Amino acid sequence: MLLIDKYAYTNKLSDYNPMTKFIFVIGALAIALLFNNTYINIGIFIIMLYLTTFVASIPLDKYLKILAVPIIFLMISIITILLSISHNDVFMFSIKISNRYLGITQESLVESINTLARVLASISSTFFLALTTPLNSLINILKKLRVPNVLIELLVLIYRSIFIFLGESKDIIMAEEMKFGYDNMKNSYRSIALLIRSLFIRVLMRYEDMVVSLDSKLYNGEFKTGD
Repeated sequence: MLLIDKYAYTNKLSDYNPMTKFIFVIGALAIALLFNNTYINIGIFIIMLYLTTFVASIPLDKYLKILAVPIIFLMISIITILLSISHNDVFMFSIKISNRYLGITQESLVESINTLARVLASISSTFFLALTTPLNSLINILKKLRVPNVLIELLVLIYRSIFIFLGESKDIIMAEEMKFGYDNMKNSYRSIALLIRSLFIRVLMRYEDMVVSLDSKLYNGEFKTGD
């Protein structure tokens, strides 16, 4: 079970009205996206962090572990916004590389801080909903909002495919480690190649099994969930 899925069913807010949580999160996202205010976005991040870790009782270290993945991509994006290259030294802070300057301007610094605050507010809001609301409840919300069944179907199938992908990759990596597949660089490259090939085949096989299972349950394009 994914860590996010585990906490979605076991946190202290799992039984709280999902529509209320959904509206609350949509409101927070709207504020974060529409109002380009760093202080407001930082406030949203702190509120979502408090609600997720203290109110819903999700361990802070686990939350930070989940948050680390998007943060890595966020920091890469922030660096590209922050740094600029110019023939002239027009920067607040800079270093000279050959006949050019690499540095940070006041505008890029402000834009980076605003972008960082806005994205953190959006990510924390999204994670609050994902970590406190089970998938069945989210599907019920989407149905009440009359979201097309094809989109709900894609959501569920993608969600299920994540489990399949992670489960198969974990089993293959474990088998390769038992055979010392990553003890040196040469074996690591070979093991990664075998992992990609085996994972592709096994995921396709598991997908076919899932399709057969859905057909046997008379699946007609709509997933049934409890209210």
